[in-house]
Amino acid sequence: MLNIETFKAYWDKELPDVRLKRSHFVLAVSGGVDSIVLSHLMHALQTKCSIAHVNFQLRGEESNRDEQFVRDYANRLQFPIQVHACETAKYAETYKMGIQQAAREIRYAWFGAIMQQLTLEEASIPMDAPLHALPPQPKQVVLLTAHHADDQVETVLMQLFRGTGLHGLTGIPNRRIDSLNIARPLLHFSKEDIKAYAALHQLSYVEDSSNEKNDYTRNLIRNQLLPQIAAVYPMVQENILGTVQRLKEAEEIVHTTVAAFWQKGIKIKKGILSIPIAYWNKVIDNYTYTWGLIQQYGFKPQQIEEVHKILWASKGAFIASSTHQLMHWEGHIQIVPLYTGKEYATIAGLHPELVPQHWEINTQSGLLHFEMIQNSPELCIEKDPQYAYLDAQKLAWPLLLRTWEPTDYFYPFGMRKKKKLNHFLGNLKLNPTHKQAQTVLCSGSQIVWVVGKRIDDRFKVKLSTPWVLKIQWLTQK
Repeated sequence: MLNIETFKAYWDKELPDVRLKRSHFVLAVSGGVDSIVLSHLMHALQTKCSIAHVNFQLRGEESNRDEQFVRDYANRLQFPIQVHACETAKYAETYKMGIQQAAREIRYAWFGAIMQQLTLEEASIPMDAPLHALPPQPKQVVLLTAHHADDQVETVLMQLFRGTGLHGLTGIPNRRIDSLNIARPLLHFSKEDIKAYAALHQLSYVEDSSNEKNDYTRNLIRNQLLPQIAAVYPMVQENILGTVQRLKEAEEIVHTTVAAFWQKGIKIKKGILSIPIAYWNKVIDNYTYTWGLIQQYGFKPQQIEEVHKILWASKGAFIASSTHQLMHWEGHIQIVPLYTGKEYATIAGLHPELVPQHWEINTQSGLLHFEMIQNSPELCIEKDPQYAYLDAQKLAWPLLLRTWEPTDYFYPFGMRKKKKLNHFLGNLKLNPTHKQAQTVLCSGSQIVWVVGKRIDDRFKVKLSTPWVLKIQWLTQK
């Protein structure tokens, strides 16, 4: 049964992080009974709401009728309203997608824009606020949709028929915080409950004629399949909802178990997340474990088979998502973020005679510490490649720190012949990720230091060198 008391009780139990009096709600209102009842309930609870209505222009005059109905209803409730009219059919044709997908993309993109605007408005401080007063905590902006228990059942069946994992069978979440801040406070109540509430309060609403057609999969399940199943299993809706709740609990257990397994196995090797292949092989036949790992790095369920192939591939083989690579390297699978930016920064210096000088430069991958010192017989040049000692008088300032390029060459310390940097790095047998991120320090067009590896012989310190630039490379932990 749906009434103010049961609605409020469900809200307090299932949506504790959404405060009724401390939020600004955007109500997605179509004009149908579900969204009209939700609006009425929120008005009765004296909450701060704005109504958002999308006219998809798919049903001719009926679409315009719905828009006007929602406008009139918003005026009666004294809720501000925004309306977005769009050519949904044209959008679907342009981007080669179905009407339902197009409508979903359009409305949620627009809802996001409204919420961003309202969030900025809520965060603004009134001009007449006392200067000594602390600004009030802005209200969070939350989108409310009128999805209900019948929608939940239909969604679970659709997911089952399409093929899905455990998460897909848990249906529609009552709370979602990602690109949008969404709550669904009617998800516990049936369509019958909602209609009974509307009848009790004598609420008018509009009917979408397309809901009676079986052109869409959801309508077919709602209008034909479920009634036939209910003839055999009268409690089908209650049974499915009960199963969904048990699956949600099972999903939490699975998530905790899988997360603990990977947390134990993942190591950080030279700043890169790495999993021993021998450890992964303990669960190689269990796709749930693999999916529990790779989904957080942008991979899709359809890539699980290809991910498993990497475990037996040759060294250096990899598979990529939009954000990461999984790379086979020396008995491990490395989880490597895809870096889109390259290092490119100028480094200013002062005349050598203006000493002492100490300064530091932060880079994307570490810290460069510079020190200008006077040469002397007592100068001890450290052999650690993390240090560079350069003849300061041969440097043309400013220096340039950049990511290496395939056409680069330099004269490695101790050699009189130039060497392609690509060959030099290849001989070091670097991890491909580290090789890709390698930086060089340049004076004009000449490389003076392959950072953290080798200086250029042309810039080495001699007995006749008056001033020495000492650089220490501190990599990120």
